[in-house]
Amino acid sequence: MKKINKKMCILVTLPLILVLTLLTISAVSIDKVSTTPSEIVPGNNFEASIEIENIFSYDVENVQVKLDFSTVPFAPYQSSSEKYIDEIKEGDSENFNFRIIALPEADSGIYKIPVNITYEYKDGNLTKSASKTEIISVTLNSVPELSLSLDNSMVLIKGQENKVSFKIVNSGLSNVKFLYLKLDDSSGYRVTSSSEQYIGDIDSNDFDSMEYSIYINANSPSQITFPLTLSFKDSTNKEFNTTQEISLKIYTKSEAQSLGLLKKPSYTIYIILVLLVLAYFVYRIIKKRKSRKN
Repeated sequence: MKKINKKMCILVTLPLILVLTLLTISAVSIDKVSTTPSEIVPGNNFEASIEIENIFSYDVENVQVKLDFSTVPFAPYQSSSEKYIDEIKEGDSENFNFRIIALPEADSGIYKIPVNITYEYKDGNLTKSASKTEIISVTLNSVPELSLSLDNSMVLIKGQENKVSFKIVNSGLSNVKFLYLKLDDSSGYRVTSSSEQYIGDIDSNDFDSMEYSIYINANSPSQITFPLTLSFKDSTNKEFNTTQEISLKIYTKSEAQSLGLLKKPSYTIYIILVLLVLAYFVYRIIKKRKSRKN
């Protein structure tokens, strides 16, 4: 009897679950989403096209699609965040186009925008309302812009080891992650420190610096070009590899001293010491002569 009762319960419960599931399935669904352009730069406007499909076997009326910008850095641009259409017939689909602007202070990344959909449908002679919320995603990003510079006050001397400091500026709107710098040897110098060095993250409108030790050959030309390779990822983990070249004038020690770029060694202290020693010996000689006369 217990086994029969269990089977009866299952037979009765399963249809009820199926009916309840069908009742909770919405008649409309987001089928496709596209943005023009596909990646949006902060501060720029774009168009989002949302295709709504009627997946049930009845028509739906008074369809409203509303974008919820309350938690994301976007706003309607020259239009409303709500769009309406009178009817979507069974099996058909309709496009809802929105003009949107990304706020200038927004960080790069992938943002989820809630989409609220409401509609009406006929159930016999009754008109019923239904609603649902779905999510679309929008990629906010811009190409990272890294620039290199050298400290012009640096004086690089031939035939000896020098310190070279590179300044890396992120002048773009996107943050940079996992930044590596690589400086290779050339005919005019060799790198005596590690050629590949890790900086890490550089936020937008920020900078960092890295110092290398290099030995400049005595027969090096008067100007050296440093090829620096930058490897990094943007905020969406897209990889970049670029090589930038930056040049700096090179001097011999005598050239740098004659131009006042390098201080000449001061011999004043040595001269004073020599004069003091000579004065001491003169004093001793004079003293001995006086003692002999006495």
